[in-house]
Amino acid sequence: MGDIKQYYLQPGFIYVSKDNYLINTVLGSCISVCIWDCELNFGGMNHYIYSRDKCGERNAKFGDVSTPYLIKLMREYGSEIKNLRAHVVGGGFNPELGSKIGDENSEIAIEILKAYNIIIVTKDLGEATGRKVIFNNSNGEILVYKGINVRRSDWYNDNTK
Repeated sequence: MGDIKQYYLQPGFIYVSKDNYLINTVLGSCISVCIWDCELNFGGMNHYIYSRDKCGERNAKFGDVSTPYLIKLMREYGSEIKNLRAHVVGGGFNPELGSKIGDENSEIAIEILKAYNIIIVTKDLGEATGRKVIFNNSNGEILVYKGINVRRSDWYNDNTK
């Protein structure tokens, strides 16, 4: 297995690689879908902000665009749907704002994965908490840190300022 590189995934982006990566991101109400191919041992991850593209932007910041495109990229790298496994993380909420964005984001991820018949291995959704997600795309493992009132420096690498 060679060296593992790190990749910080910004909101509204998708990353897939056959190289060994720890793909990480930070979520509030956003969602990350991590998909791993259990036969080819590689995977990818998205980070979307909103559930649905209602204005025709066709942008990866929307779950109904980002998640099917992540699946498309996995298939272009040689994956078969039957070998894909998914983790769905995020969808937190702020009780002070009363927003349903996190719930809507969670629902669209699950809806799309079910439509593609992709097995969902892990769901870590909701709650009034932020999450830092680390996905090992070479073995499908995921690590989720949860926190409330966390300093920016606890979540982000120094080079992202």
